[in-house]
Amino acid sequence: MDPNLFAGETPGALELERLVQQAQAAFAWRAQVDSYRGRASLEGVDVEVSSTGGVVKVKVADAACSRGGDAVAGLVLDAVHAAQRDLAEQVRRSAVETFGPDSPQTRTVEEAVSTRYQRAAVLRAEPEDEGR
Repeated sequence: MDPNLFAGETPGALELERLVQQAQAAFAWRAQVDSYRGRASLEGVDVEVSSTGGVVKVKVADAACSRGGDAVAGLVLDAVHAAQRDLAEQVRRSAVETFGPDSPQTRTVEEAVSTRYQRAAVLRAEPEDEGR
């Protein structure tokens, strides 16, 4: 919201109604996003993450274990990151549908999810690099 919105003249009824509608849309959008789940399947590993990106379900098929523990751990982490990317895309799409493709709200959402889940992918790469 523009901090200068109320500088000068008192907002009229139409302006106030527009602000109330925007706030209601934002609250409804947030409630919708809270129900989202990101999902990914990768070589026998199925992962589900909550609306915050936290892992809520992991299923590992016996076949995924054939290359040993380190390989399974890598598959699980890769599947978690893929599920988080799926979640991020759901959130982005819903922001575009709710606020419009060029809105400040959508830009803020896109920046937030990009930063959050990009960081997770970078953290995943660091331990592998140390072992080389």
